[in-house]
Amino acid sequence: MSEALTAPLLVAATVLCAAGALKLRSPQAAVRAFAALGLPAHAGLVRVLAACELVLGAWCALHPSRPVAAAVACLYAAFAGAAAILARRRSSCGCFGEDESPASLWQSVLSALFALAAICAIVAGAHGLDWVLGRPALDAAVALVGIAGGAYATVLAYTQLPRAWAAWSVP
Repeated sequence: MSEALTAPLLVAATVLCAAGALKLRSPQAAVRAFAALGLPAHAGLVRVLAACELVLGAWCALHPSRPVAAAVACLYAAFAGAAAILARRRSSCGCFGEDESPASLWQSVLSALFALAAICAIVAGAHGLDWVLGRPALDAAVALVGIAGGAYATVLAYTQLPRAWAAWSVP
């Protein structure tokens, strides 16, 4: 079972790394999201939390132990809740740095699914990148391309899907 959870957990970890890195570079949208949530909001705090997000994502990718998966599950559950609140307030989440697209229930659902994948990894375990790279070369290459593609598709779903959906919505 742990093999089946490896790819979803590695996608979740990669998305955490991307979000953390982008917020480190451009924290202002996340600062506004924190303010909209009634949380302390300043760039220094966002950068510290973004660095923690980046470290947790990298740690999960390299050594996805059950405690690390639990931390990932808690973080994504918090993201799911925050996205739901921000969507109701029609505020941006600042998840990926400069992106100002409004939060949506899609983001909440995606985050909840990643939390669920991490919870499953707590129960059944998952492998890290070392396991993927230890596979036969073709298997490893296919897995890495799939994980990268899944992470990219997820970032697009977080950032572009709400805009696309809003474009088709009735005013």
